[in-house]
Amino acid sequence: MIASLKLKRKLQSAREIEEIVSSMKAFANFNVQTAKKGLSNLRIYQNTIEDSFGDIITLFPHLIKEGPSDRKRTIFVVFLSQEGLCGFFNENILNFFEKIPHEDSITIVMGEKGAQEAKSRKIACRHYLSGTSNVEAIEINAIELSSYLIEIFEKEHFDKIALIHAELEAGSYKIVEKRVLPPDFSKFHKKSLQKEPLLYLKSEDILHSLIKEYLHISIYRAFIESVASENQARLNAMVHASNTIKEREKLLTQELNVHRQQEITDELLEIINTYRSMTK
Repeated sequence: MIASLKLKRKLQSAREIEEIVSSMKAFANFNVQTAKKGLSNLRIYQNTIEDSFGDIITLFPHLIKEGPSDRKRTIFVVFLSQEGLCGFFNENILNFFEKIPHEDSITIVMGEKGAQEAKSRKIACRHYLSGTSNVEAIEINAIELSSYLIEIFEKEHFDKIALIHAELEAGSYKIVEKRVLPPDFSKFHKKSLQKEPLLYLKSEDILHSLIKEYLHISIYRAFIESVASENQARLNAMVHASNTIKEREKLLTQELNVHRQQEITDELLEIINTYRSMTK
């Protein structure tokens, strides 16, 4: 009887854990689907900005001529998870990041849970900033990070800003490095324009505004891609945990049935033996 009671408690605990895992799984899936909806429009907008880059540098190629510079100072922004229980998400990104040369650069880490992993690896970081685990909070974070990056980029005379983040793909994610400042204009240049646009502003002002917007939208996209990937990793981890728990419940149920059957058999034998003793 004692064995079956212990098994019942274990089975009840497993079912309670399964309910928690199911709730986390549903929440992670909701965040993934919400992020996917935002990503579709965001990618279209970013493509529009890049197309505008192509127009302006094709019309005014002198705008992107840069003088020689020996400086190669880089700001790396690494997007990690804000919350836990997302498998090897942070470890995979940091493994990717550690393979990149870091001479004369600073690192900014986004995400509280990921920052713990970065600190444990003794990765030198200028700042650890809070990230977000849902889409609703991205707008404010993106604005604040954009302003901060522009400030230190100009004041401390850096040459490049690069974003390291996960990018959602087919039920999983891949890790990418994207240079956002200065933009890689070689990717946007056009051989010719079908129709020359009408310009009401100076070409320098247009390019400056496009670069500023490109930085902001790239950071916003990095945030939303990271949130989507983090929650996809969490969803995958919860699915695996749920399957493991169900398998555990199945084994506990089988074990409980065996013990219960044995206890019933023992009780019946005890009754029969008692009856036989009484009849003798």
